[in-house]
Amino acid sequence: MTTTPTAQRGGRVAAGLLVGVPLLLIILATLGALTEQSVEGLPVVPWQTLWVLPLDRWIRDIAAAMTLGFLVVGGLLLPRPDRRLLKVVSLSAVVWLVALLAQVVLTVSELLGRTWADSVDLVIVQSLITQTQLGQLLVAQVILVALVCVLGWAVLNRITGFIVLALALSAAMLPALTGHSGLHAGHTAASVSLAIHLVSVGVWVGGLIATCVYVGRGAADADVAIRRFSVLALVCVILLAESGLVNASLRMDGIASLITTPYGTIILAKGIVLAALIVLGWRQRKRAVPEAHTATGRELLVRLALFEAVLLGVALGLSVVLSRTAPPAGAIAGDRITSGALVLLTLALPVVLVWAGARPAALVRVTRNYPEPFAVLALVMAFVMAALVPSGALGIGLAALIASVLLALAGWAFAVAAVSPRGVPAIILSMVAWPALIWWSQHALETAWQMLLSIALAEALLALLLAMRVRAARPVAVSVSEEVTVA
Repeated sequence: MTTTPTAQRGGRVAAGLLVGVPLLLIILATLGALTEQSVEGLPVVPWQTLWVLPLDRWIRDIAAAMTLGFLVVGGLLLPRPDRRLLKVVSLSAVVWLVALLAQVVLTVSELLGRTWADSVDLVIVQSLITQTQLGQLLVAQVILVALVCVLGWAVLNRITGFIVLALALSAAMLPALTGHSGLHAGHTAASVSLAIHLVSVGVWVGGLIATCVYVGRGAADADVAIRRFSVLALVCVILLAESGLVNASLRMDGIASLITTPYGTIILAKGIVLAALIVLGWRQRKRAVPEAHTATGRELLVRLALFEAVLLGVALGLSVVLSRTAPPAGAIAGDRITSGALVLLTLALPVVLVWAGARPAALVRVTRNYPEPFAVLALVMAFVMAALVPSGALGIGLAALIASVLLALAGWAFAVAAVSPRGVPAIILSMVAWPALIWWSQHALETAWQMLLSIALAEALLALLLAMRVRAARPVAVSVSEEVTVA
């Protein structure tokens, strides 16, 4: 077996995070967040700032994650500090620092509607950093990250590692004190939960890349790194799930806002991505971690880590979009379920469930011979629920709850039917019908671009179901071939 160079292994996994860049730009574009808005009494933000500020925040988040992850793995998780991993800490901290300095200029441009050249005004910048909470927090971040840049190379043991990690964690938590967290009475709870959320995702993302780099190097104690990071990743998942639920409950007034607003739809998408990450992590613990002492197990870990990085890239992209989207007001009768929520509940969540192995034998027996009716059932249910949610007869909250449950159940039955041996016609039928369904049940406040994005997501999920069906059928063909050979 040819050994892949360490840099190539780590770079290949890290490249999966890049999927978040086009995703966040596409979603922001469909929401109109990348277009100059002329509102009377408010400054017009230059389009360059609208495009670059989200990218700068994405770079900041990735750099922070790399700093935290490589510091935790290279300085604390391994039996002894690893100098090669710790070199990355200072380098990523430099990128983090540059992104923060750029954020100062971009923030001035956004708040005052100035060009970049006009935003580099010492008087205005001084006013921002001395007279506003946002500016003071940015200064604190810059100081802390600068210290990490200088001290990152000086981690000699676990004590110095803990000191530098404390500085990095403090810098990573500070963004939680700004933004939408301060827009409601639950400021403290929102800030604390968001800080935990930011640190957890940073350690998970950066730690995954660092572990893959260390494993790719072929170190003798690579299996120790794999097992320890597996436990750390499990802790991060638990913290992410709990802090995410707290944040969502504080920003929205119930499940109705979750499925009737763009903000809620993004949170729903993040939740489903987290569920997919949990499934992937469970597969890693079941298949790769027990074989961590073998070359095959390490290869499997790196391969699964690539898919994990792609999902984490999607999650990070959605997080940046969420930071650029205002929380919704209270849901009222007449609010319609968004096309994105329709697709996520009826297709995305069931795909994750089937991928996780949630295919009860009774449901398989019912659906495998005639999968087409279940494709029609999912389509009809989506159309009916899109009409039911805005109804004032049941109340918007109860209608949203009923719709969510029924959509998920109908979609689950269809997904189980779709991966059966006769599932191809059902998938093709859905591929043809879903674009028309989304267009017919369109939200009055949604743009054509949002509809097209929902259609693209639906088609991608149906194609994924088709791929899952083909993959599920492959072992059967192999076993038959083996039987013929033996005979």
